[in-house]
Amino acid sequence: MNIKKWWPYIFGFFCGYIIAKISTGSTQIAIPFGLVSICIPVVLLSKKEARAKEVLASLWPEILDHLISGLHSGLSLAETISGLATRGPDQSKSIFALFESELRRSGDFAKSMYFVKGAFNDSTADQVCEALIFARRAGSRDTAITLRTLSNFIRTDMALRREIVAKHSWVKNSAALAAVAPWILLLLLSSQPNTVAAYSKGSGPLILLLGALLTGVAYFWMDRVGRLKKIPRVFT
Repeated sequence: MNIKKWWPYIFGFFCGYIIAKISTGSTQIAIPFGLVSICIPVVLLSKKEARAKEVLASLWPEILDHLISGLHSGLSLAETISGLATRGPDQSKSIFALFESELRRSGDFAKSMYFVKGAFNDSTADQVCEALIFARRAGSRDTAITLRTLSNFIRTDMALRREIVAKHSWVKNSAALAAVAPWILLLLLSSQPNTVAAYSKGSGPLILLLGALLTGVAYFWMDRVGRLKKIPRVFT
């Protein structure tokens, strides 16, 4: 078992368990509360991963500006892309350093671009890389114009998606509120001995476990409803 992979979920469970145990003094209430708390690291890690991908995808207009500038200065396409390892955005320097290393090793431009596509792992990267591979093979003099058009298209698309995400954010916020509110209410009600006794005996623990399961299912279903569809990666 990989502890490093599972420790955020274990930590989330024990945090929820300890908080509920201290607040209510009931193990039967603390265990379902701990299970619900596992959703917290799941949500945080997924948001962190999505944010990292979003940051990488948002770099392409700046990267294309660097490429256009390099081509206008007389550099070849391969030299311009390799130069991004030192003068491009900080978040993508390691990716283009890998491209430069692979290009020096194999001399295959298209194969080296596949490393870039794999590192960015999104449809925008696929489009840009395929355009660069085609420009390299065709040797077109209009590569800079093509890249400028592509850059403008990507900027427009990103602005539109950000607007749509902002309008859909209320769905996710509503899902989070609907998932958390009943358990906060349970903690407040558990300050009364009658509530603790009701959920600690008979079918009480089963109801709480079922509630924890339904809370997780409902949240992730609402999250899926409010999620934008990803653009399919055609050029993988």
